[in-house]
Amino acid sequence: MKKISIYRPTSIDEAIQILSRHGKEAGVYAGGTDLLIRLKSRLQQAPSYLVDIKKIDNLRYIKEDAQGGVQIGAATKIAEIANSDLLKRKYPMLVEAVNMISSPELRNASTLGGDLLQEVWCQYLRGGYSCWRNGGYICYGAIGDNSYYHSAMGGRLCYAVYPGDAATALIPFDARVKLATPAGVKELSIEQLVPGDMMVDGRIQSHVVRYNEILTEVVIPPPKPGVRASFEKLRPRGVWDFAMASLAMSLQLRDQTIDDARVVFGGIAGKPLRETAVEDFLKGKTLSSDLSDHEVQRDQDRHG
Repeated sequence: MKKISIYRPTSIDEAIQILSRHGKEAGVYAGGTDLLIRLKSRLQQAPSYLVDIKKIDNLRYIKEDAQGGVQIGAATKIAEIANSDLLKRKYPMLVEAVNMISSPELRNASTLGGDLLQEVWCQYLRGGYSCWRNGGYICYGAIGDNSYYHSAMGGRLCYAVYPGDAATALIPFDARVKLATPAGVKELSIEQLVPGDMMVDGRIQSHVVRYNEILTEVVIPPPKPGVRASFEKLRPRGVWDFAMASLAMSLQLRDQTIDDARVVFGGIAGKPLRETAVEDFLKGKTLSSDLSDHEVQRDQDRHG
């Protein structure tokens, strides 16, 4: 295992100061379910200085805000989200999705922030190959055995699949995140947070959080009237595994008319893949059991 030093700050400001001092050699430590594996594998991007944020107050909570939305602290355990009566009532699809993350033991250890910012699970990266994410200048998934954890859609330098389920499930609710930075609080949409493989501070990662920034909160707007949402996940085994493909979908209905839609795929790209063309196609349609068959046939007839 890589040799490390651990800091235990008691405030966000202190944590940011430590991260700024050590630069890219430091990393945030909360649940540690992904971080510790990276350290054991001696990956080049694994930090040498861990900033343990578990002693910082006000990072672990689920609460309703004044507008009727919900705020979730980044250090909140996945199991706490899965068992939250508030979230079951307001956003049952999110609860459904997080209950499919890994195993009960890991859900008790993993945090929401960690799931959103986790490293990809490419077999080449985890096997120590010198790829783009591990000090090299090649993506082995793009040229070698890419049967598992390989991005089917998109990719710039790295073609590994973004593995997080929480982000895929949060996008249909237009959720946003807050980052603590040296310059103050920064707010982003989930799509802006995880745009796929990006060069950030000289290294490839799936998210845009810089070395001296900390994800502190996820904010979900109040549920819209008439919204129905569902999450489906295809995986090699019924439990534990990452998605081979997943779908988070929400429809806002007025009577049986679709006023708005969100369609987000997981497990097939380097980011949660939002299909705005499908959303636009659905808007204005009348919800019925034969909607998909009818529209697919009409599309085939139109294109011969």
